[in-house]
Amino acid sequence: MRPQAPAALLSLALLGACALEPPVVETLALGSPESSQLTFQAVDAGTGSALTDSEMTVRYLVRAPITLNASAVESVPAAEAYRIQHEVAEADLVVEVRLEADSYHRLDTVLSVPRGGSGGPFTIRMARRLDQVAQGAAAPTTRPAVSTTPPASQPTTQPAASGPAPIDRAPLDAGNRAFASGDWNAAVNAYERMSPPNDPSSAYASEYAAALTQRGQAHLNRGEMGGALEAFEDAVEFEGVGYRASLGLGQTQCMVGRTEEGRGTLAILGREVNRMSPADRPTVAALIEYQRGRCSEGEFDRATETLDRVRTGAAAIRELEAFVEQAGGISSPEPELQAAIDDAGRRIDDIRQKIRGGV
Repeated sequence: MRPQAPAALLSLALLGACALEPPVVETLALGSPESSQLTFQAVDAGTGSALTDSEMTVRYLVRAPITLNASAVESVPAAEAYRIQHEVAEADLVVEVRLEADSYHRLDTVLSVPRGGSGGPFTIRMARRLDQVAQGAAAPTTRPAVSTTPPASQPTTQPAASGPAPIDRAPLDAGNRAFASGDWNAAVNAYERMSPPNDPSSAYASEYAAALTQRGQAHLNRGEMGGALEAFEDAVEFEGVGYRASLGLGQTQCMVGRTEEGRGTLAILGREVNRMSPADRPTVAALIEYQRGRCSEGEFDRATETLDRVRTGAAAIRELEAFVEQAGGISSPEPELQAAIDDAGRRIDDIRQKIRGGV
């Protein structure tokens, strides 16, 4: 005989939903899985011909359906078309694509095709980097002869090697200004032009890591999960980058369906809370609980079976309510924390409504 669901589990659903009737099984508008295909070709924006580079790097992340949790990073011939193919049951296959080539500016785009369809070949035009063009024009065709005897008028000792060239701060500063004004597009475009630090322990390296964190948040605000993941992953590699990079990384990992990784990132951050300053400690601990609730909410939204929705919905409500209670004990919460408190209340009500209505 097939075992029945434990009574305690069903009771939990009733309490979470604040309803007298059991939850209704969600009806999803899914079809049978069908192969969906996207093809694109990168070309030089100036000439319309193939890229001058022989190879390029293709990075992609499936945005929808989020349950697919598919991504790839490949080095491929630049002159050949690239194909992405997946079996999907939802209405569309939506993919975030990033193209990188040494002589061209990095390009991000989003491509989509209906379930069972074949899109493309799409033409993606990449702009040449002016510094690479200038270097190519100035490069000599032959190496000049080097004399082993210095001229009489010149000293015989070589000058000391100069240090690394000064870093151009303009993109970082422009990105910070755009981020402060809420212009996410301009912020991302500026931050992507930043020069990496020569010394990971320098003051510029700290600013660079903070800018990477803000770039990740700007990508999130634009709905670009792939870009956000890359920025946050790069940011957390820097020593002392601050808690927002790990919070953002954990949040994004959960949003793209990498829930276990997201919870692991939050758990690592949680172990560091006691080493933080007393001023930051309560806020960070509360925000970790908030993101845990968001992780469970994501699992709830992706669940299709009744018992899975009971379990994940109850967990999300429990974690979000724990966050609200914990954050409520913080006097004069910062705007970031207050916004999370308000958002958590809305999400709790939304989850209960979905359970009650079977949505």
